[in-house]
Amino acid sequence: MAWETDLVTMLRNVIFDVDSTDYTYSDNRLKEMLVVSAHLVTQEIAFDTDYTITISTTGISPDPTDSTDANSVAFRNFLVLKAACLADQSSLRTKALSAGVSARIGPAAITTNPSVRGFDLLMKEGPCASYADLKWEYEIGNAKAIRAILSPFVGNTFDPSSLGRGGEGGKQDYR
Repeated sequence: MAWETDLVTMLRNVIFDVDSTDYTYSDNRLKEMLVVSAHLVTQEIAFDTDYTITISTTGISPDPTDSTDANSVAFRNFLVLKAACLADQSSLRTKALSAGVSARIGPAAITTNPSVRGFDLLMKEGPCASYADLKWEYEIGNAKAIRAILSPFVGNTFDPSSLGRGGEGGKQDYR
């Protein structure tokens, strides 16, 4: 299926795993991440197309790259960003375990290696943040019904007699 090449290429570029002589992730691993992402995305966001996700055989049908409608383009973008977020979370976890998180009990101090802080920044401003922003924009932009109260609102405790009479307390009559 075309998604297996197109989306893997997109994902490689988003996570900067583009050196074909030394890939960090194999194509099969990226396909697995995309399928897991598809499962997670379809649980969070309702699309017009019902996608069938098969994790055990790494399958997505219908192929999201076969259509050019706005929903399939959005679905592809969500998949790639979610998979990139998963890859970054995995890298952060690995770096945190191997590169140095140290803790002291005395005056209670936790320190991290600067590279771990860089991954933490990546988590806050990278694909995970982009995914959250895109999800918010997609849901607000595709809202089926938005309603607002466009008239004055008075709560249940409103008492018109509290408005006063002419000269009492400087308040004017209710008109």
